[in-house]
Amino acid sequence: MRIVTTRRTALFSLSALALLLLAGCDNKPADTGGTPKDTGAPAPAGANTLTFAVIPKGMTHVFWQSVKAGAEKAGEEMGATIKWVGAQKETDTAQQIGVVENQMTAKVDGIALAPLDKAALVGVIKKVHEAKVPLVIFDSAADVADDQYVSFIATDNLKSGEIAARQMGKIVGGKGTVIMVPNAANSASTMDREAGFEAVMKKEFPGIKVVRSNYGESDRNKSLNVSQDALSANPDTVGIFGSCEPCAIGALKAVEAKGLKGKVKIIAFDNTTEIEKSITDGTIDSVVIQNPFKMGYESVKALIAAKKGEKVEKKIDTGVVLMTKANMATDEMKDFRAK
Repeated sequence: MRIVTTRRTALFSLSALALLLLAGCDNKPADTGGTPKDTGAPAPAGANTLTFAVIPKGMTHVFWQSVKAGAEKAGEEMGATIKWVGAQKETDTAQQIGVVENQMTAKVDGIALAPLDKAALVGVIKKVHEAKVPLVIFDSAADVADDQYVSFIATDNLKSGEIAARQMGKIVGGKGTVIMVPNAANSASTMDREAGFEAVMKKEFPGIKVVRSNYGESDRNKSLNVSQDALSANPDTVGIFGSCEPCAIGALKAVEAKGLKGKVKIIAFDNTTEIEKSITDGTIDSVVIQNPFKMGYESVKALIAAKKGEKVEKKIDTGVVLMTKANMATDEMKDFRAK
């Protein structure tokens, strides 16, 4: 019995070895389940593939996901790999600086950056310039000379605020108290919107008093709290303008919580399915909409052109529209509707 067992074991071992040798002939790499988390749509494989880091202000809001989709579309069409990386919170300037530095260390071929703070990002932007890494600034400006970057690709945010102000003046009849929920200190894009809103109100609607709440800081809950405080302090409020999507949603929740639905007019900024539903049911009057997909697309396109030595426009306006219940179904709004 001992000899039979030994022979069977030997035969089993030889069979197992043969299977291993056959498996070793297959040189296909193991399936890792997809691309790394910080990478969007990979470009076709090739020795000359360019890799660009696209660094937004935030990673989760619908607006930034639309930027990502645009960047990835450009990458697919033009043969570039997109690394989608950024800070976890839109208030974490230090982390965003670290992300930029990490991408420089990784030797990406170019960077598209939406600065969280127009002053705090100046130092790292200069480092990128000195390292001769092409840089596109999108969505929000920084306090740097225009020779520090390839192109600035964004909405005309001053104009956006003016559009919101004229709509607000119209729907409240040019009089009363209007609360503006600002986003964050040193966020250039939203600061411009807020400045445009206040300037038009002062010049064209002298019967309206604009009251600033505390900053919403791109957070719905904080925007809810500051909106409630402002409404309590100003019971004669007839309208609220939120200068970004979380600020607008926070203002909406505050109005609902205080039983003021239909009494306080709301104008939002940046579209979502929730905002569209609120426009349909009349809770929100209208929304000022940017084109984040185009921002992402044009940013990657500009970086590729810069790598080729082609001329790139120093400033690219990606457009803005006002969507209301009346024009929501028009062809003009088709590309701006929430997906």
